[in-house]
Amino acid sequence: MLILGVDSSAKTASAAVFDCENNKILSEINSSGNISHSENLLPMIDYALKVAGVSVGDINLFAAACGPGSFTGIRICAATVKGLAFGGGCNCIAVSSLQVLAYNFDSLENYGEDILILPVIDARRRQVYNAVFDNKLDYIIADRIITLDELELELNLNYADKKIIFTGDASGLSYEQIKFAGKLRVPGILARASAGALCAAALCEYKKRGAVSASMLAPSYLIKTQAEREKYSETV
Repeated sequence: MLILGVDSSAKTASAAVFDCENNKILSEINSSGNISHSENLLPMIDYALKVAGVSVGDINLFAAACGPGSFTGIRICAATVKGLAFGGGCNCIAVSSLQVLAYNFDSLENYGEDILILPVIDARRRQVYNAVFDNKLDYIIADRIITLDELELELNLNYADKKIIFTGDASGLSYEQIKFAGKLRVPGILARASAGALCAAALCEYKKRGAVSASMLAPSYLIKTQAEREKYSETV
């Protein structure tokens, strides 16, 4: 089975082709330049397919990072994956953008049970989209939005005996501003979204809950979009 993974939920866009039978990334391309995701994503996917030596018709499962993150980026990713999947009549799977970031650390089980992974994506106003994972990449705390002050308090109250790794586009900010004895600094490349990690997470989720039709693929914003907020304010 081949998976095509696509992520444009944050500043870095990524596309990858993953061979499930051999547990191998056949190709991956990442971009964090000035070209918008709407312009760049399809050419990236096309190049990833060419490098892998396959066509879109060879793909068995389409995986999308469906949020939380940039509202625009999430919509672009979901729409792109839906269009590709509809064309081939294939199924899709939505994966949390926070879970994708956690899967950058797929070998932490060897480092002991005191390691926690904290993906943090900038939600502005000193807030982050966040989840907490253990060293086996299982959820401890589900996707949410939380302030940095609240996160600092929670870490020190509940996880003082742990070591934590921040990952995501707010990892630098979180590391600098959150006071916690066991925080660890990681290379910047491990703080960026990776479609290869997305494919690994998608395969795990596929085994647990299966896939859905392209029409059922839906973004996960966690908070209301600006249009929804404006619509609500007009009715009250």
